[in-house]
Amino acid sequence: MIIKKNDLFLKLLKWTLPLLVIGAGLVISSVIRNSRPVVAVITPEKKLTTIRGIIVKETSFLPVIKAQGTVKAKRQIDLVPEVAGKIIWVSPDFAEGGLFDKGETLVLVDPRNYEFAVSRAQASVAGARNILILEKAEADLAKAEWEELGDGEATALVLREPQMESARAKLASAKADLSRALLDLERTTLKAPFEGRIEEKMVDIGQYVTLGTQLAVLYSTDIAEISLPLTDRELGKLDVQLIYDDKASRLTPLAVRLFASVGGKPRSWTGNIVRTAGTVDLNSRILSVIVEVKHPYKVSIGGAPLLNGLFVEAEIPGKIMHNIFRLPRAALHKQHQVVIVDKNNTMRAQDIEVVHSTRQYVIVRGLKDGDRVNISPLEVLIEGTEVRWHLVKAGTQGDNL
Repeated sequence: MIIKKNDLFLKLLKWTLPLLVIGAGLVISSVIRNSRPVVAVITPEKKLTTIRGIIVKETSFLPVIKAQGTVKAKRQIDLVPEVAGKIIWVSPDFAEGGLFDKGETLVLVDPRNYEFAVSRAQASVAGARNILILEKAEADLAKAEWEELGDGEATALVLREPQMESARAKLASAKADLSRALLDLERTTLKAPFEGRIEEKMVDIGQYVTLGTQLAVLYSTDIAEISLPLTDRELGKLDVQLIYDDKASRLTPLAVRLFASVGGKPRSWTGNIVRTAGTVDLNSRILSVIVEVKHPYKVSIGGAPLLNGLFVEAEIPGKIMHNIFRLPRAALHKQHQVVIVDKNNTMRAQDIEVVHSTRQYVIVRGLKDGDRVNISPLEVLIEGTEVRWHLVKAGTQGDNL
C-alpha cells in the first residue's frame, strides 16, 4: 500500500514540475519586460561634405604679358678694308670690348703706295690740262687763219674740234684717276661708322690685309633691340593698333619693362615696342615684337648697362579687360570649368572662358556677379550633390587674389 502511494506521488511530480518551471519562467520574463527602460527612436543625421569657396565679383583687369629675349645691337657690321696693305697703326680702343665714337679712326693701312698713285694721277692731270691748253691755242689759231684766208664755213676738222674733244676726254680721264687715287688714299684710314663697341678683333699692327679681309666685328651702342616672341593669343591681349600702325606707335609707343640680373643684383630698364618681325615663324607660328632701348650703355649712379647678349625678361602691359572675374587657380575644374554651389547648396559644373592666367590666378568670363565658386580639391564631381558651404575670405584662400 505504501508503494502505491509513492508511485502516485512520483507521477504527479513528473507532470506538475515542468508546468511549475514554465510558469516561473513566464513570471520572470514578464517582470524583466516590465522593468526595461523605454528607449527613444533617433533618426540618423545626414552627413554633408564641407567645401570651401569664394563669392566672385565682376571687375576690370589690366593684363601683363610676360616674354623673354636676348639683347642685341640694332646695327652690327664686319669692319673690312677697301684697299690692300700693311696695318701700321691701330687705335688704343681697337680691342675686344673697346668703346669708340662715330668717326673715330680705328685702323691705318700703309698709305705710301696710294700717295704715289695720287702723285702720278696729279701729274697726269697736269699733262692733260697742258695738252688741252695747247689744243685750244691751235684751234683758235686755225679759226683765225680760216677767217682771214678761207672761203665759206670752216669744217670741224679745220677748226681742230676732234683734237679738242680728245684733249678734254684725256683731262677728264686723268681727273677721274686722280679722284680714284685720292679715294684709295682716304680708304687707308678706317673710321668708325657709328658710336659703338668692338665685339671681336681679328688683326693687329704689322699684318698685311687685302680687300675684304675681316678686321673686326663692330656693333652700335646707341640703340639696343630685344626680339620678344608672342603667341597669337598673347598678341590679342595687346593694343594691336600700337603694334601694327606705325604712325600710332610713333605717337604713343607701347612701353615695356625689362628685367635681368647684372653684377649679382636685379636690374630693370624701359624700352618701347617699335615694330614686329617681318613674318610669322613657320615652325612655332609665333610672331615676335621688337623692343628698342635707347642709350643702353649710359646709366645713372647705381645702375647697370643693358649689355649686348644679355638674356632679359619682359613685361608688356596689355589692353584693359572689362566684365571679367579673377579666380585663384584652385577654382579651376578640368581646365575650362568651375564648380558652382547654388542657392540650394548643391554643386554643378559651369563652363568658363579663361582669357588670362598666371601662376597664382586666372582671369575668366562666363560667371555672374555673386556666384559661389568652390576652391576645394574635388577628385570626382557628382552634380546635384548637397554640400555644406564655407566662405573663405579674401587673402586666406592660399592664392594671391
